[in-house]
Amino acid sequence: MVIGCGFICVFAVLINKVSLQETVEAVIGGSVVLPCSSTEHDLKPQETDVHWRHNGSEIVYDIVKGEDSLERQDLRYKNRAESLPDEYERGNFSIKLINLIHTDAGEFSCLITHSDELQTVLLIINESTAGKESKPTEDENPEDETDSVETSLNWACGVLMKYDSKRTGNSALQHHVDKVCKSPGLLQPSITAFASSTSRKIPQQAKQKVTEKCVEFCCKDIRPFRSIEGGGFIELAQQLINVGATYGSVAAQDVLPDPTTVSKRCRELATEKRTKLVEQLNDILTEVNSIGMTTDIWTEDYHKLSYLTITCHFVTGTFKMISTVLTTVAFPLEEAKTGENIRREIIRLLTEYGLDMSLLNKVVWVTDQGSNIISALRPYRRLDCQDHLYNTVMRHALDPTQLAQDAPTVAETLQATKTLVKYVKKTGIAALLSKTIIQMADTRFSTVYLILNSVRSVYQELCEKLRDRAEGWRIDAISPDVLDFLVEFLQPFYDAQRELEGDQYPTINVVFLWFERLKRHCNRKTTDSPYQAIIREWHLIWILRKVEIQELHKIATFLWPKYSQLRMLSSSERENLHLEVRRQLSDLRTEEATTEGPAPKKAAVDFEEWENVPVAADATDEVEKYSTQNHAMQDDRDVLGWWRDQQLNYPKLSVLARGILAIPASSSSSERNFSAAGRTIEQRRTALKPSTVDAILFLHKNMD
Repeated sequence: MVIGCGFICVFAVLINKVSLQETVEAVIGGSVVLPCSSTEHDLKPQETDVHWRHNGSEIVYDIVKGEDSLERQDLRYKNRAESLPDEYERGNFSIKLINLIHTDAGEFSCLITHSDELQTVLLIINESTAGKESKPTEDENPEDETDSVETSLNWACGVLMKYDSKRTGNSALQHHVDKVCKSPGLLQPSITAFASSTSRKIPQQAKQKVTEKCVEFCCKDIRPFRSIEGGGFIELAQQLINVGATYGSVAAQDVLPDPTTVSKRCRELATEKRTKLVEQLNDILTEVNSIGMTTDIWTEDYHKLSYLTITCHFVTGTFKMISTVLTTVAFPLEEAKTGENIRREIIRLLTEYGLDMSLLNKVVWVTDQGSNIISALRPYRRLDCQDHLYNTVMRHALDPTQLAQDAPTVAETLQATKTLVKYVKKTGIAALLSKTIIQMADTRFSTVYLILNSVRSVYQELCEKLRDRAEGWRIDAISPDVLDFLVEFLQPFYDAQRELEGDQYPTINVVFLWFERLKRHCNRKTTDSPYQAIIREWHLIWILRKVEIQELHKIATFLWPKYSQLRMLSSSERENLHLEVRRQLSDLRTEEATTEGPAPKKAAVDFEEWENVPVAADATDEVEKYSTQNHAMQDDRDVLGWWRDQQLNYPKLSVLARGILAIPASSSSSERNFSAAGRTIEQRRTALKPSTVDAILFLHKNMD
C-alpha cells in the first residue's frame, strides 16, 4: 500500500486527539444554542473561518472571513440554523437551531481555523413534556420527591437543563449561568440572544506537534501548504478524530484504506451520485420548459487525449440555482471531432446515464462558436457563449495591424506595455514593485484590461526603477494618457465578462442589458480625441457584427422584475415578446408553490435608465399583471428569491422563470471544469484512467 509518509504522520496525530465535549439537551420542536467561542483575545473575524458540522460530515453552518457562507449548507438546516454576527468580534461563533427533530441529536463540531480550536457539543433530544403531566396513581406518592427531576429552560441561551431539587438544588443551573451565559451579548436576554461558552483550550504543545506533522505532510509529499485548509482535508481530519474519539488510540495504517480501494470507491460513488443527478434532471425537465447545458472539448498535454465535458444548470423547486458537471469523458481516439461524431457521443452519454431523451428538446445548449460544436447541436436549441463573443469583439477591435493604420499611438502603447511586462518579469523587477503586474494570455483578450490596469497602478514605480537602471526608454513608448483611456474604456467590457461567466446566480437576464449598455458606451463623445473615437467606433462595429441578442435573452430580462416593462424595446417589440411569453406559458404545468430555501444573490452593475416606472393598466392575465407593475424587490439582484416568494401571485410565470433563468449566459462552466482537469492530470498523475478522471471531476462538483 502506497500512502505518503507525511500524510500518515499528520493523521497519526489527529486520530489520537480526543476532543473534549459539552452536552446540551433540548426538546422536539424547540430550539437550542450550540456554544462555540474562541479564547483568542486578538481574533479578527475577517481573518477567521468557522465550520459547524453534524456527526462529522453534515454541513450545518459555515462562517468564512467573518461572513456567513451557506452555499454548501445541507438542506435539512436551511432556515433552521442561525448565528449572531454582532458577537463575532467577541469570539462567539455559537449557532442556534430551531424546530428541532429527532435526527438533530448527535455530535456537533465547531472548528475555528484561525486559532485551530476544535470544540464539540453533544446534543440530546428529549420528547416535549408539554401537556403530558398527569395526576399520580394510587401507587404513587405525590409527597415523595426523592427521585423527582424537573427541567428549567434558560431563556438567555435557550438550553434546557435538568433540575434535581433534592440532590443538587440549583447548583447546576448556577454553574451553567456562570460558565456559559455571562457574555456581553447575553446580559440582556432576547429571542436572538446567543450563548458564549468557555472553550477547552488545546495545549500549545499539542498544537505545535500537529503543526510539525502538517509541515512533514506538505514537504515529504510535496503538497501545497494550503492543502491543510481545504474542505476535503478538514472533513477527513475530522472523521479520523471521530474514529480516535470512539475507538481510542489506533494506528493510522489500520484506518486509512489502500489507494486502489479509494480509486474504486471514487468511481462507484460517482456512478451512484450521477444516477441521482440524472433522476433529478428528469424530474426537473417534466416541470419546466428548459434547463441549460454547456459542452466543449479539451486536449490534455501528456497523452494528447481529448476530453468532452457536459455541464448542467437548473433551478430546483425551492428556487435554488444548481450548476454542476455531468460528465468529462475521453473522446474516442479513432474518431475525428466532426459535428456528427460529437453529436453521436453526446447522445450516447445522455442515453447511457438515463436522461429521458424525449425531453432533450427542453435543453438549451450554451457553447462557443466552434464550427464542429455548432454543427453537432444544430438539431437542438443553442445559444452563443457571451464571454466568447465579447472576447472576439475585443480581439478584432484591438487588432494590431488595423490599429497601426488607424490609431498608431494606441498600437504603440499596447505593444510597449506587453513587451515591458515580459521584461520586468524576466529580470525580477516585478518582485520589487508594490503591486503585481499581470501578463496577457494569448487567447483571453479580457486580460488586456488587466495588464493595462496593473501597469497603470505602478506606472511611477516602474519609471523610477527603470531610470535607476538607465532603461527609461523601455517605458517612454507607453503614453500615459492613452493608457488611462484604454483602462477606463475597457473596464465595462471586463465587468460584463466577469458577470456573464458566473454560474452560481442567474446570468441570462443581464445579457440584453449588457449588450445595450456596451453599445452606448461605444458611442462617440464630443470630447473624444481622434484615436479615442476610433477605438469606440471599432468596438461598436464588432459588437453589432458578432453579438446577436436572441428571444430567450429578452424573455430573461422580462423575467427580472426590476426591468419587466422592457423600456429599451419599442411598444411593438414588447407586445410581440408578451405574445411569445404567453405561448410558452400555455405549454407549462404548474405545481403547488413552495417557499423553502434561500436564492443565490449577485451584486453587480445597475442599469437604472431601464428600470420600471408606475403604469396604470388592467391586469387581465399573468403577463399583463406582471408587466404593468412597478415591482418592489428587497434585493434587486435576488431574482430567484423574488420568484420563489411570488409563486402564488404568478404560478405559471414563476415556473417559466425557473426554466429560463437557469440557462447560463456563457459556457465558462465547461472551461472551469477543464481547468480542474488540468490540475488533475498533472505530471505525477499521467497514468490516471479516463474513467477515474471523469469520476474525480464529477465528485469535485457534486460532493456537497
